[in-house]
Amino acid sequence: MNKGYLIAHVTVTDPVAYAEYARAAGEVMQGFSPKIIAWSGQYENLEGESHEKHVVFEFDSFDEAKRFYDSPGYQAARLLRAGAATGIFVLVEGQEG
Repeated sequence: MNKGYLIAHVTVTDPVAYAEYARAAGEVMQGFSPKIIAWSGQYENLEGESHEKHVVFEFDSFDEAKRFYDSPGYQAARLLRAGAATGIFVLVEGQEG
């Protein structure tokens, strides 16, 4: 089965509110056990819209990544991000081997 990836590029505009979102989202994420592939280390924006934070989470499948994003817990956490950050969130299906 192909892995699923949640990729987020974010610029924080309200660090206090964003920290609350990150805490709430992290609690929900524990039930889905994704692997963190990349997390806001060194980066170079080569093209397109630039953001200050980048994260890639690997889930067991695309459906599992979508189930996390659509979950009531994450959707509640997502409301905390409104007004605290701007960004792009994408779900991508990976390829095996």
